[in-house]
Amino acid sequence: MGCTDDLLDDVRAQLAPDDSVLKEARQRRDLTRDAAQAFPGALRTFMSGSLAHKTANCPIHRRDLGLDADCGVVLDTDTYPDLGPDADARIGPDDIVRQVLDQLRPRVLLNYPKATFRITKRAIYIEFNAPLPAGEDPTVDLIVGLDRASQPGLWIPNTEQHRWDPSHPEKHTELLTAEPKQLRLVRAHAIRLAKAENKRTGEPVLCSFNVEALGWMFISSGMSQAVALQTMWERGAADLSRRFTPDPAGVSAPIKVADRPLAVDRLQFAANRLAAALERDDDAEWVRKQLLDLWPEFVPASAQGTSKARLAEALKSRTPLRVSTAGTLTTGAGLELKRPQSYGDRAHQ
Repeated sequence: MGCTDDLLDDVRAQLAPDDSVLKEARQRRDLTRDAAQAFPGALRTFMSGSLAHKTANCPIHRRDLGLDADCGVVLDTDTYPDLGPDADARIGPDDIVRQVLDQLRPRVLLNYPKATFRITKRAIYIEFNAPLPAGEDPTVDLIVGLDRASQPGLWIPNTEQHRWDPSHPEKHTELLTAEPKQLRLVRAHAIRLAKAENKRTGEPVLCSFNVEALGWMFISSGMSQAVALQTMWERGAADLSRRFTPDPAGVSAPIKVADRPLAVDRLQFAANRLAAALERDDDAEWVRKQLLDLWPEFVPASAQGTSKARLAEALKSRTPLRVSTAGTLTTGAGLELKRPQSYGDRAHQ
């Protein structure tokens, strides 16, 4: 690998969620799924979102209280024949979502007595109010869905409009976690890096799912991490300049963007910086300067001590790295960086 991939590995290692946070997020998600599965007429539950897709970043760097673990429950329309657009009565989602919430509440409170619940546009949102020692407090979003009668995907709630909308979260997870393994891992790595860049200033220009969709569309087998990310940004900017990003599952409407010209500019800026880094991939200092503005919290601000060989050796040996008071990157006591292994790579996932 060149200096660019080395530095991207280092950024990604810093973004990786801790095992304890992942474990707790899964436990909270699975508790919620088990409670939802006990609801009368529940057909199945499913996992979705960044935790299931292996594309979540450390919540501290997302400036959130914790990872958001998405999941859902699919209800049997034979049990609820009047629900949804396929039924003659076309009853909306509001009442059934409240009933599922009532089912969840006592079982969740038994384990997390300070948990709070509210209904959002799409889901039941649970805050557990039980932070881990480092401050992370994973949340859960549970979608209540119905199988569509004659088309792929689900009807999912839109409680703001009191209607059901088409979506296919199960297919999204299938697409983003499909074989071959190497493509899946490189795509997940690039998406995680792009998500971090997307959130580096103020309000993100794209939603996280839009970033994932661009990764699925434009990253292909055989790409390195750096090439995958640059391709995703470059082709993503070109595609977004002419249309909103289509749903990868081909079920829901294209993904909305509040300010599409701004999003295109941001994607093109990031693509240009990464392309410049790759043009002089053997020059560690040049690469550092090109990437600093994309991940200012994670790329060393020092102009010294960032050689490819030194960084690679430090990561290989787990030698802690720190920025000295003089601003140079040194080894020794200080903040230890994790090895550049995405949490999605680990066998216990």
